[in-house]
Amino acid sequence: MLLALALGIGNALLLFGPGPLNPTNVDWIFGDNATYYFGWSMYRRDPHLHFPLTWTERVGYPAGASIAWLDAIPLVALVLRPLSPILPERFQYLGLYSAACFVLQAYFALGLCRRLFPAERMFAVLGSVLFLLSAPLTWRAFGHTALLSHWLILAALAGYFRPSDEGPARYLVPLWIVVAIAAAINPYLAAMCLLVALAAVGRLLAERRCRWTRAVVLLAATAGVLAAAMVTVGVLGSSDARAYWALGYGQMSFNLNALVNPMDYGSRFLPPLRVSHATQYEGYNYLGAGVLALLALNLVARPNALRWLTDRRLLPLLALGIVATILAMSTTVTFGSRTLVEIALPEWVAGPLHGLRASGRLFWPAYYLIVLAAVSLTFHVWRAPFRIAILGIALVVQTADLMPLRAKVRTTLNQRFASPLHSPIWRELGERYENLILVPPYQCSPTTAAGGYYNYVDFGKLAAVERMRSNNYYAARYSGSELQAHCVDLLRSQLQGKLDAQSAYVVTDGVRTVWSLGGMRSHTCRQVDGYNLCTPAAQGETAPPLHTPRAPPYNIGDVIAFGWAGNARDYLTVGWAPASGGGTWTEGPMAMLRLGLDSAAAQPRALVLEASIVGFIERGHRRLDVDVAVNGQTLDHWIVRSSGPSHRRTRIPAAVWTARGGLDIEFRLRNPAAPLYVGSGASTSFLGLNVREVVVRYE
Repeated sequence: MLLALALGIGNALLLFGPGPLNPTNVDWIFGDNATYYFGWSMYRRDPHLHFPLTWTERVGYPAGASIAWLDAIPLVALVLRPLSPILPERFQYLGLYSAACFVLQAYFALGLCRRLFPAERMFAVLGSVLFLLSAPLTWRAFGHTALLSHWLILAALAGYFRPSDEGPARYLVPLWIVVAIAAAINPYLAAMCLLVALAAVGRLLAERRCRWTRAVVLLAATAGVLAAAMVTVGVLGSSDARAYWALGYGQMSFNLNALVNPMDYGSRFLPPLRVSHATQYEGYNYLGAGVLALLALNLVARPNALRWLTDRRLLPLLALGIVATILAMSTTVTFGSRTLVEIALPEWVAGPLHGLRASGRLFWPAYYLIVLAAVSLTFHVWRAPFRIAILGIALVVQTADLMPLRAKVRTTLNQRFASPLHSPIWRELGERYENLILVPPYQCSPTTAAGGYYNYVDFGKLAAVERMRSNNYYAARYSGSELQAHCVDLLRSQLQGKLDAQSAYVVTDGVRTVWSLGGMRSHTCRQVDGYNLCTPAAQGETAPPLHTPRAPPYNIGDVIAFGWAGNARDYLTVGWAPASGGGTWTEGPMAMLRLGLDSAAAQPRALVLEASIVGFIERGHRRLDVDVAVNGQTLDHWIVRSSGPSHRRTRIPAAVWTARGGLDIEFRLRNPAAPLYVGSGASTSFLGLNVREVVVRYE
């Protein structure tokens, strides 16, 4: 343990320095780490205990969410929550947990190597350092703290190599403990530890320690341990299987050149190789020049050395490596920039695979088996003291090779991300209001969310410091009920100006415009550091009317074309999302166009709104209901039952458009739907109409 502490803490200090290890330092936290910190900060302030244990209504207020879906390392949050009253206000455990991961990586690597090479302590120590310097582990220090928990895989492998003669159940208990702990840390690592545990059952069968009937019971018990742990910590928190699906499967995968591809993260000796998708960084599994040299040297010295793989105790591990590789490759097999095979699967099989979108990570058990094979071959091919010298040289080569990667990690983790929220007004919010609400929130539309794409970083830290609940959060997965609440029901109410007197709102310019047109007077809005901050008017008072910006000029009869090459963007106010196949989707419960007309240019008379549209109609969403309103008055109701193009017309009386001297056109969607939750894709955006063209003519 002392040696593991020295190796792990030494590696942490060399890799990212003392800054992140300071639990009161949050300036380095950005990206995924910011959502981990936000989840913990909200969770520690919840006065109530819920089931699942990580659920809190302070995240995604008022619907609530499990911080397990924010990847906030639930086990650590659960352990530290009782200590919250004595912890500093700005307390983050991410840096300390990262160091703990390196310590545990060294500890279980030492245990594994000492079990396999008991006669050579120095050899075991050098071999454990090779595991500690793993390139995928080092790379995850960039900002995926939960995924630094590679020690769980080594702990599972150490459990696999325990003596199996003490009885099947007793042999598997340590592996079940590892699986349960992994479930309380990260679901991907839990899946990998499950694979190792299943391989351990295979070892019992291969050694004839149990029969098939007993093995089936043990397999069920292993899966049951995983499921029970995931339910308890909130990883499994929805009965809808689609809640666990997400975009990216087949692209965030393992490329067949990954073992020799340092990508753009750096190598002293090997160049970066091409990949098929930019997101294949999730399959980063570079072995490093030291490990590659060990494998090559040993196989050249003794070409028949791999015959030991036929040992029946190792056959389940060989199967584990094959299964992990297949899962990591996904159904789209790539080598370099080429796609070798693309396997079409039935929907009932392909659908659940979307839950493993970052499939490239699933190679890690195979990765560590390869490293273990390189060390084992060195031990068995060479005699002492040559094997110690060879392993030591490989370790030096590995260290030198990965120095560019380590330098990039250190530079990244020592950046300071200053908050753009400089005004003292932000620091007063927590004293006056209970909630910080963003309209629209990040989870509904990351690209058009209030506060910008990284709003979950800056406003998440603000809500944490000010002890405010927030509706705004970034999670790895969302349930359909949560998004329905935030992105349809609550958003519809918010756009109508029905605001909470205990909440401060940060909104986009488009939302502020909608409120000004609707006459919202419960809150006062002002620009603070470039953001629209709206706070409740003083008790008994009415806020002054909001300024309504001038609508872009429009000439009656001009065609407004939607899509990337169209001219519609000047008229879009709120509720729109780009479409890859042309046109522009309405997103959420309402989408608005603003057309400025010159009321003196012609005799007031009725107009006709003509729109070319395609409705979001799928097998699980057969009907779309749309109310068409102009200048606040509902004029028409469209019922869309076909996914094909259609042309719609709505008459606009003269009295309606002349009242404002322009046209504020609203498409109010009664029942928008997200493709993921109706079985037609992996997108969680609530879509309604795909608008291709709009034109307003005289009747």
